[in-house]
Amino acid sequence: MKIIYNISSTATSGGGMERVILNKANYLADVFGYEVILITTDQKDGKSFYPFSKSIRHIDLNINYMDIARKKGFFQVYLLYRIALIKHRKALTTVLMEEKADIVVSLSRDEKEFLYKINDGSKKVLESHRCLKPRAPIEFRRAKSIIQKIKIVYRLLHETRLPKYYDKFIVLTEEDKTFWSEKNNVVVIPNPLPFETPEKPDLSAKRVLCVGRISTDKGIDRLLSIWSKVSVNYPDWKLSLIGDVVDSELLKQIKDLNLEKSVEIIAATRNIQEEYLKSSVYVMTSRFEGLPMVLLEAISVGLPVVSYTFKCGPRDVINDEVDGFLVEEDDEPNFVERLGLLLGDQKLRETMSKNAKINSERFSVETVMNKWDKLFLELINN
Repeated sequence: MKIIYNISSTATSGGGMERVILNKANYLADVFGYEVILITTDQKDGKSFYPFSKSIRHIDLNINYMDIARKKGFFQVYLLYRIALIKHRKALTTVLMEEKADIVVSLSRDEKEFLYKINDGSKKVLESHRCLKPRAPIEFRRAKSIIQKIKIVYRLLHETRLPKYYDKFIVLTEEDKTFWSEKNNVVVIPNPLPFETPEKPDLSAKRVLCVGRISTDKGIDRLLSIWSKVSVNYPDWKLSLIGDVVDSELLKQIKDLNLEKSVEIIAATRNIQEEYLKSSVYVMTSRFEGLPMVLLEAISVGLPVVSYTFKCGPRDVINDEVDGFLVEEDDEPNFVERLGLLLGDQKLRETMSKNAKINSERFSVETVMNKWDKLFLELINN
């Protein structure tokens, strides 16, 4: 079987989706023995942040959408983007007609606009990693201009229409699937665990961990507000934020709340597993996600989690009061109470840690990749 994945770049530092796709591609190539090709648009000369199998071929189409996104002026960007789409479709059509793959997958990037129109004989699969429908209203409320609001509405209407043109539309969670009840080609396949380890976290470490972009989208402003209240009772604990700083106003918030001594910021690292193992609790306060890889990473090493019930992911991953705590959106007092309960009770952390390890087996690479294999075989045999 020949499978092609389309992705913007594999050189993005710390990109969760990039790591997922490369892990899946590696498994398909090295375990199932399939021929796998990665097609990128924005790789340039960038080295892949995550390694991929030597048996995987990589083709970059040199479209460079990211360069266009950095330009100013709505009409200029729009015109350049439409030209890039034409160039992209022509280049991708040439490759697909030559390769004659069995399966071609879009990660809902730019090729989603036309991939289904390319008649190369392959089955077309569209993956969604964003939990699009519940995310759009949140982005709309936070948009600062009319143009931004129009773009969000257009994207919602447009991208809601696209899945029907694909042979299968993959979402990551059962929660997200409920928003696509009008489509009859929706399949739920979660992301697999990025790593599995027999090691256990240091549950005596007075360290709370949060991994991801340090931004308001990730709800770090909410987390800092929570931490300002929790740290009063647990002054010897530290909150570690690992990721790139996107919104600099969050640095000001740390100072305004006098959290400089109890909050540390660490740059994104390839050795993220070690950071989980050096922690006792994982926290997440994002405003929206697809299926957060960080939650899977946390439970895979046995970290108890406290998370808001944002859409989508936490309800599919965390078993409330078993391997962590689920807190309803914006219920800050309850979040403070639940987090404080974990910090003050090591035996509770140890119990939840054991349960997290057991429950993480649902997302093992073998389990998830067998689902993909079954889907691909059904597609090419029908």
